[in-house]
Amino acid sequence: MSKKNVLTGLVSLVWMIACLPIAAGQNPIPTTDPGAINTFIAQTANAASTQTAAALPTSTATATFTSTPGPTETASPTPTNTFIFILPGLGPSGTATLTNITSGTSNSEYGCEVREVDPIKGTILVARQDFTATWLVKNIGRNDWFRVNMDYVYTGGDKLHKVESYSIPKGVEPGKQVYLPVEMETPKNRGTYTTRWSLVVDNHYFCPMMLTIVVQ
Repeated sequence: MSKKNVLTGLVSLVWMIACLPIAAGQNPIPTTDPGAINTFIAQTANAASTQTAAALPTSTATATFTSTPGPTETASPTPTNTFIFILPGLGPSGTATLTNITSGTSNSEYGCEVREVDPIKGTILVARQDFTATWLVKNIGRNDWFRVNMDYVYTGGDKLHKVESYSIPKGVEPGKQVYLPVEMETPKNRGTYTTRWSLVVDNHYFCPMMLTIVVQ
């Protein structure tokens, strides 16, 4: 029931009571205290307001979420591997300081015999000429030679080579031979030039190889 309807009903009730005649011989109807009526109206109105408030749906507060940005991730640079190959005994100039590079014997773990050199010692070539130097060597030691751990390298003398280190072309058993080629170029000036090379395995240098040419 609304507050307006309650007030209207109360006013009508008071008016009807006031208009009733007083019967003869009966006690008169007690006079209503206006203050009591006001109090009753106020209480009734309060009760109606309470019922109306109770009937209304309860409002639920909605939480507001604020997105907090996380820490910015910075991509790490991709590491780059740098490989540096250093031949033991080689100084900044590339000239070997190795000494006592022996050929070895059949009783040594690693030994060799140089069977052929091409071009032969004293061969005359022109300036700025490409050529291939080749040594034929024989394994006279006790151990096999394997491509994975044996190289032949420049160790000193004139720099006629284009590449200063090669792996052996194939594995070599004791008593077997292998050709060791090196791509070279003659200098631009006339003269006699000698270059030195060696086999190397696990930092052990052996089998010295030499080549001497003449440039005219």
